[in-house]
Amino acid sequence: MTNKLVTDIVLSVHSAPDDSRSLLAFHYAQAALTLGHRIQQVFFYEAGVLHGQHMGTQVTPVAAEWLKLATQHDIPLVLCATVVEQDYQLSEADLHDGFALGGLTEFSMAAAKAERVMQF
Repeated sequence: MTNKLVTDIVLSVHSAPDDSRSLLAFHYAQAALTLGHRIQQVFFYEAGVLHGQHMGTQVTPVAAEWLKLATQHDIPLVLCATVVEQDYQLSEADLHDGFALGGLTEFSMAAAKAERVMQF
């Protein structure tokens, strides 16, 4: 009988939704979950916060995939509130409900508990 190791992972996505690294982060998350690992949080920072922006009722295709994955696996999707407000001048009304605003404190706490932090 093999002992399967489960890793707690936090992802930090710094790339915009239209950047190939964003899709890479999503595929990494899918693969990790398929292998039985746990994703404790996905933290969107810098241009990554644009994943949470909606245009009318729409979000970008990769953001829609993040939302589905988060719902299926109960993964918090956290946007850096400071970047959202100061760098992009977005309000909560500009953001999809599936994304939460948070700060580097929430990210740091999740990262401290995780066994692996991956940045994209």
